[in-house]
Amino acid sequence: MGGIIPAGIWVMDEARSRKLTPGSLSLWVLRDDGDQLVWVSVETDSEGRIAVHSFDGRYGGPPTTVLGNGFVVSLTSPAPRRIQVTGDIPGMGAFRELSEVSQDGRRMLVSGEVGSGGDVRTWYEEFNWQGPSPHRA
Repeated sequence: MGGIIPAGIWVMDEARSRKLTPGSLSLWVLRDDGDQLVWVSVETDSEGRIAVHSFDGRYGGPPTTVLGNGFVVSLTSPAPRRIQVTGDIPGMGAFRELSEVSQDGRRMLVSGEVGSGGDVRTWYEEFNWQGPSPHRA
């Protein structure tokens, strides 16, 4: 079974993205075989602080904690080239995020929202595939 996100290095286009917190973001997808998704991200905030997060979860599997930030998420794929993530962001509440990979597998658009009622915050991120992973999972 093929995966949703091509394995390799993805870099967020800062000019075209609107993150919850300003900064840069690189994503290294180690494995996506349509059953299991494994990634590591490196995020640098506007003050130069670096944070590393990692995820190893299953599509349709139990909620999984993102290491490094404590988000608890569930992962599904409602359609080809799409990923739906739902869960909880500590201190902010329930969130949902939809990612869509372009037909050619070189671009990924991510939109999400967290909170409820009048206190909903949104984000939008565009990622460009930089190349295959030097690590073969």
